[in-house]
Amino acid sequence: PGFNYSKWDNLELSDDEDHHPGAQFIEANTLRRIKREAHENKEKERLDKIESLEKQIRKNERKIKTLSEEDPAANEAEIATLTSANETFQSEVDTERRQKKFNAEEAVRDAWSHSLVGAACKPDAGPEKLDYETFAKKYGDQLDGLAVKDFGSGYEEMGDYFRDNSHLLTEHAMGYMLLKCLYMEMEGNTLGMRRGARAGYALKSIVDFAEASKRSMKDAAPAFFIRMNDVEVAKEYEKMYEDYVDKLQNRAVEKKKEEAVAAAEEATRTLQIKGEDTALEDVPREERLGPGGLDPVEVFESLPEAMQEAFESGSIDKLREYVNGLPMEDAKRHMKRMVDSGLWVPAPGEDPGLALR
Repeated sequence: PGFNYSKWDNLELSDDEDHHPGAQFIEANTLRRIKREAHENKEKERLDKIESLEKQIRKNERKIKTLSEEDPAANEAEIATLTSANETFQSEVDTERRQKKFNAEEAVRDAWSHSLVGAACKPDAGPEKLDYETFAKKYGDQLDGLAVKDFGSGYEEMGDYFRDNSHLLTEHAMGYMLLKCLYMEMEGNTLGMRRGARAGYALKSIVDFAEASKRSMKDAAPAFFIRMNDVEVAKEYEKMYEDYVDKLQNRAVEKKKEEAVAAAEEATRTLQIKGEDTALEDVPREERLGPGGLDPVEVFESLPEAMQEAFESGSIDKLREYVNGLPMEDAKRHMKRMVDSGLWVPAPGEDPGLALR
């Protein structure tokens, strides 16, 4: 089974209910409805203002016509005032019309005003029906290459890339890129994360376009890249991209802390469970060796005193305080030894955490 991407649309990341590090986003349909309603309300206000201004212009034009027919010379000053007012009103109307903003549905609408000839007319066989694991295994190497690809400052080259590799226009690819960027940042590779996030955020934006217009990602992608030719649209997009990066960085910091604390808590529980049966020291050494051939008693005794005290007391707060202060290199060393000695056993199917990769 694949991952549930319906929770993945905004980077309000949390792992409270899902161990997958990219899960638990703001619910997609609710967020899009809020955005759509806000857009519609602003558009209504803009149109109402334009209508009011144009109504005033027409009223002034009728007044000017009447004054001109009665006595142009005598009414010259009033006619000039009304004419000046209309110029101001018309300028406001023009400004309001230029400030019209398009949502995803409106942006995609014009993508189909062209004709296709030749090879482009071949029927679309449709996307492969792959679950996430199969997709990642099949296209992981290509997505890893995409994560380090430099598309320059514009979006034309990226658009050409996805046109030629439309099999990557899937929610699975979006999820893979999100995790790839998250782990790069957790490993301290911020430059690589930012480069990968370029393609990752583009995939997320295309997902939004596709769902709003009820089209496939493959069909929605051309409209997205066409819109990116608009300077103002590209400027707003850059702001949203930076917000995406900020949230990734914040999430990476929290995720590293959570993984370290979770590992320490699991080790504490394991020690407590073993202690309920019999003291480890009383078990013959050859029988108590862990999967990596290390002795859990020796490993435990080699841990820093503060960590030993936290284990023995069962105090999660003490563990959290200690582990959060460990450099990643030390955390990796301690965690590797605890796994090899059997003091901590990752649950089947769970990500073992950065300290064990």
